[in-house]
Amino acid sequence: MSINSNEQIGTKKISTESFKLNPSALITLYEFDFRNFGINRDDIDLAELSFSNEIPIPYNNSQSLPNYDSANIDSPLGILRFHNMAINFENTSSNLNSHSLFNQIIWQGKRYVPFPILIEGFEMMARGTLPKPKLTFTSQNQIESYDNFFIKIKNTIRSIGDIIGLEINRKRTFLKYLDAVNFKSKGGIINDDDFIIDPDPYAQLNPDIYYIDRKLKENKNVLQYELSSVLDLENIKLPLRTLYSEACSFDYRGEGCGYASGPVANDKDEVISSLLGTGLSAGNPALWEKSNNQAYSKGQYVYVELDEIQYFFVSKINNNLYSPFNSNYWIADQCSKRLKGCRKRFNSPLPFGGFPATSKEL
Repeated sequence: MSINSNEQIGTKKISTESFKLNPSALITLYEFDFRNFGINRDDIDLAELSFSNEIPIPYNNSQSLPNYDSANIDSPLGILRFHNMAINFENTSSNLNSHSLFNQIIWQGKRYVPFPILIEGFEMMARGTLPKPKLTFTSQNQIESYDNFFIKIKNTIRSIGDIIGLEINRKRTFLKYLDAVNFKSKGGIINDDDFIIDPDPYAQLNPDIYYIDRKLKENKNVLQYELSSVLDLENIKLPLRTLYSEACSFDYRGEGCGYASGPVANDKDEVISSLLGTGLSAGNPALWEKSNNQAYSKGQYVYVELDEIQYFFVSKINNNLYSPFNSNYWIADQCSKRLKGCRKRFNSPLPFGGFPATSKEL
C-alpha cells in the first residue's frame, strides 16, 4: 500500500472519529522547530540546540517502553516536542502520588515529553479575522526537575536574544491512534481496558502552524508569547492560491490529490480501457526505464517516477518498444482537473481542489 493510500485511510479514520457521539480522547501535541530559525545567526547554532540532558524523564520512563530506541524516538537536534495532557495510566511507580502528573506520549515514532504549556485562541472568529493564539510556559512549582527545565528554557531564550519568528506546530489526533508502544496491552502505560486501540500514524487532523510574533509577559513563573499565522507575516501577498470555480489546482497524484491507484482516463475524461477495447494490466517491469528494453502488450501500463509522483502510461499496441512519452503508441493517464475527472477516481468525499462557489474560471 502506498503512502498516499495510507494518508487517505488515515483521513477517513480521523473524520469518522470526529463525528462520533462518544469519540476517543483528543490528544494535542506541540513541536517547536529551531532549525530554520537558526539560519544565518552567528551568535548560536540553533540547529544544534538540544535539551536532551535537561528534559526530565517522565514517570513512564524509557525502561518501561518495549523496544525503546532513544536514537530514533527522541527529538532530533533543533526540535523540541511537548504535550500538556493528563492521561489515564496504570500506577506502576511508588513515586506517583497524584494522577495529575503527566507521562510521555509516543506519536509517529517520536517522543513528546510532558510540560506545563498552554496554547489557546486557535478558533477562527465569525468576523473573519485571523486567530492570534497565546503561548504560555509555566513553572509547576511542585516538581524540581520541571522547574529547572523551565529555567533552562528561559535562560536559553535570553542567550539568543528572543525567539520571535520561531515555528510552532500543533498536531492533534485521538488517543486510540497513538503508537502501540503507549498502551497497557502492548507493554506501555496508558490503560486501554475500556476501548479498542487502532495505532495509525496517518490518522491526524490538519496541523496548525504558527510563528511567535511578540512577547506578552515574563516573570519568575510565566513566559507568554502571542502567535501569528504565516498570513500575518510581513511581505506576504495574497492570494497565494488562485481560486478557480471548476478547475482543480492540485497536482494529479501529488499533494492534495493523493490518488495512488492505476491509470483511469485521459485528460478528456475518456476511460482508457474503453478507448482500447481491452482491460488494463501492469507491465513487467511496471517502472519504465530506458535501459529496460522491454516490449509491452496492448493494455499494459507502466509508470515513470518524478519528484516522488508516479505518472502512468498505457500501451496502445502489442510489442511496444517505444518510450511512453511518445503519444502515438501510449495513452497518458491524466486528470481533466474537473469534477468529472475527480469522480472517476474517488468516491465521496472528493479531494477536489477547486472552489465551485466562486465565479473565476480557468
